[in-house]
This record gives sequence, C-alpha cells and structure tokens, in this order.
Amino acid sequence: MSQKSSQTINLATAGKLKEFRLSGIAKSLDLRIAQAKDGNLSYSEFLALLLEDEANQRADNKRRRLYKQAKLPFEKGIEDFDFTFQPSVKKKEILELATCQFIQRKENIIFIGQPGTGKTHLSTALALKALGYEYQVLFTTVWEVINTLQQSRADFSYHKKVQQYLKPDLLVLDELGYRSMAESTVEDFFEIVSQRYEKGSIIITSNRGFQDWEKIFIDKTLTGAILDRLIHHCHTIVIKGESYRFKNRKKD
Repeated sequence: MSQKSSQTINLATAGKLKEFRLSGIAKSLDLRIAQAKDGNLSYSEFLALLLEDEANQRADNKRRRLYKQAKLPFEKGIEDFDFTFQPSVKKKEILELATCQFIQRKENIIFIGQPGTGKTHLSTALALKALGYEYQVLFTTVWEVINTLQQSRADFSYHKKVQQYLKPDLLVLDELGYRSMAESTVEDFFEIVSQRYEKGSIIITSNRGFQDWEKIFIDKTLTGAILDRLIHHCHTIVIKGESYRFKNRKKD
C-alpha cells in the first residue's frame, strides 16, 4: 500500500472517529498503530488499548466538566485546614463527612461561625471530595441564588433556573445571614430547600445560630418550615474560634 493511500485511509478514519465522538481513540490511534507493529500485537490487544484510551479520555472530560460546573471559589482541601487553630472543629467528624456518604444518604451540613473561621474553606474542601467521587456539585452564595431567581421572573425563566439548583447531587450555599430577606426572596429560598428535601444534599454556611434565623427570614412560619427540612437529616458544626484573618493581622 502506498504512503498516499495510507494517509487517505488515516484521514478517513480520523473523520469517522470525530463523527462518532471517539476523541480518545483519535488522539492515540497513530501511536497505537506503531505500537502494534513494533510489538506484534494481536487484533484483540490492539482494540483493548484503543478502548482503554477512549475510556480514559471520557473520564478526564467528565472530571473537567464537573469541576467547571461546580464553580468553586478556590481549591483548598481538608489537609489545608488548621484544626489546631479551630479546636471546636473535630477533625474526625470532617474526615467522616469527606467520605461523602452524607450525599448518598441525602443529608445536609450546616457550618455556623463568625466570619473568617473557616466555614467556606471546609464547605469547599468537602465539595472537592464530592467531585473526586464524581458527584455533581454547585457552589454559590445565598444572595446569588436569590438574585438569579428574582431576575428570572422578569424573563419567565424561573422554573428553569430553579432546576439548576435542584440538579446537583450537592448544593453549597455560602453566606446565609449577612442580610435579611424580603418575603418574596424567602419564598424562593424555601422553594429550593423544600424541593431538595430528601432528594439532594445541601451545605450551608452561616454567621448566625439557628436561634437568629428568624431575623434572616422574617416570616416565623417559613423560618420554621425551612429549619424543619434542613435539620431533619443534618450535621451541624458550630465553629467557636476566632477569625483566621484576625489571626494573620495580629502577626503583621
């Protein structure tokens, strides 16, 4: 077979692989052909290598897609958390949560503590662990959710936007409690919480204890309904230490 006809076949094959979305095979085909010739591989060995390449490529693509969709604010793991500075946080409990069995059981986690005590760090670290187990994750702030849903009413995309907060296996809602909510926004928050109840896990960070949540949601009845659904299957972690940022300022 001439070199020209061989190139034609390769181009045609590459086109078919692209058409069939077999990018992993397309990337490694030339290398595997050379390997098959040099190593005198059987047809089944050659095919097995190509299929392994495709599986690895798809796994990598899925991993990149999950990380991109998660929208994490940063990547800090449990190993980066200073448990000696925050002794109220039990490392054993965090490591148990890092197995992500709470996601399998559709349980929630609520971190309560003053600003700068590591609530967002821990929630992000657990989100990273969840991504490692190939769970779908979304990290956002409470007010980003509220603003998104409020704006969606104007273009009639409300139900579509709600779905984006229901779809992930783990939804991380950061910064609950920095502002009180209007009646309509409380209803939006309740919509997310109630529809995820026993269907998908939520991690919430808040600078206010449960006794003060009525000041966030204003409506006493809705406050009770929200709390009831969140803490029914929930791990509550109260961080009593001082701010890391304050600690660093004292060093300077």
